[in-house]
Amino acid sequence: MNYHHIKIEQKGTIMIVRLHRPEKLNAINYPMFDELIHISHRIKNDRTIRAVILTGSGDNFSSGLDFNSIVKQKSHAIKLLFKLWPGNANKAQQVSANWRTLSVPVIAAIEGYCWGAGLQIVLGADFRIASPSANLSIMESKMGLTSDMAGSLTLREIMSKDKAMKISMCATQLDASTALDYGLITEIQALPLEAAIQLAHQISQTSPDAIAATKHIYNRYWNAPKWKLLAYESYSQIRILIGKNFIQAQYALKKKTLPMFKNRQRFW
Repeated sequence: MNYHHIKIEQKGTIMIVRLHRPEKLNAINYPMFDELIHISHRIKNDRTIRAVILTGSGDNFSSGLDFNSIVKQKSHAIKLLFKLWPGNANKAQQVSANWRTLSVPVIAAIEGYCWGAGLQIVLGADFRIASPSANLSIMESKMGLTSDMAGSLTLREIMSKDKAMKISMCATQLDASTALDYGLITEIQALPLEAAIQLAHQISQTSPDAIAATKHIYNRYWNAPKWKLLAYESYSQIRILIGKNFIQAQYALKKKTLPMFKNRQRFW
């Protein structure tokens, strides 16, 4: 696929995915849904990638859904919402939920507006780094809608229910400091993209198998019954112990050198 509404940049083993409609404050139109879903599948199948960074072109992450462009063609709205099975993610939800299923960390670097659909997308990331001037909001209620892009999966994990309901019902605009207090973002940095790249490099120094296992343990079993969490911990550890990257880590510790990790196991 040729990407026209997102930009892809690879820095070694780090993939940067940039929403790219700066003239529209990176508002999300129908083709961008397709492109974001496509790149998420491409990354999932590439075991050489160690981290993903989501960001926007210009001075904003995204002003939200390009509502006018969607409603002009009712077939687009139908395609976004259609699903064969109620519990599966439809196209609208995949642009957030797909990042949670990857076996590599996903870091959102947020500047300026991060509203509505833009915020739903970054809620699919594992870490959210915002600039001091960032402005975040769940805007759907202002358009007479409810949030329906899978961001609620993350909201229930990072915020209290009453605060999540309040900012969703009131379409509250949050500055970076308040968003940090609410747990909506991970940290505030003057240069969020540079901070995201630094974090990605830091994570990339550890075993890709251990990182994948940790992400899946937390995302799949954080709220699961105790026995499921313990079982998956043990299962993941066994898979790590029999893999080549565990041997690399032990060799590096013994020799006091940096480990030369192989690509992530196919298991993840």
